[in-house]
Amino acid sequence: MPHLLHADHAALMRQLRTLFGQTLADTQTLALFSMDDANCQLLVSQGGPRHAVPVLHLLPLGLLPLTQRSFGNALPTAIQLEVGIMEVEDAVMPVARLLPPDSLLVTQDPLLLALARQAAGQPTLGSHAPTAGQAPDHVTRQAVEALFEQLASQASRHYAGHHPHLPTEARAAAALLVLREALHHWQQERLYLLPASA
Repeated sequence: MPHLLHADHAALMRQLRTLFGQTLADTQTLALFSMDDANCQLLVSQGGPRHAVPVLHLLPLGLLPLTQRSFGNALPTAIQLEVGIMEVEDAVMPVARLLPPDSLLVTQDPLLLALARQAAGQPTLGSHAPTAGQAPDHVTRQAVEALFEQLASQASRHYAGHHPHLPTEARAAAALLVLREALHHWQQERLYLLPASA
């Protein structure tokens, strides 16, 4: 369900647009993605003259129910991952229409930042705000997909041992699943990363 936001959120999106500089055209949509135990949030600032009033979309998908109901509070099995995929798809697919193909997806969410660093194998990725004229750090959809495939292989017991970059707890595994499905269904090739203090 969409919610119009107050001035603080509009100011945040204007600040993020400024940080992106020339990487983000005035006509492009900017979307800030975050998640918590209750739901996932997508704060969308449309391009053009409308981007002064961002709209918050709350996805009916929280890490806590996904972790408890689908994963049984443990790292998922292959079957649990399949169940989780269906649940996540139902939540993220309707949001795809909000994001034009040239949209930029960004996060300041600590859990998503940690997963992006794991996927990229770069522990400091997204730790600093970009300098003038430079695009923020990002992780590619392919890197996230590769990390998810390692998780799926481990869940299927086709992967011996534990990969050092894989999530070690159910909540992080759930977040990785959500991120993978969101990037795929929203047709986003990368997730831009900004520190929470940016």
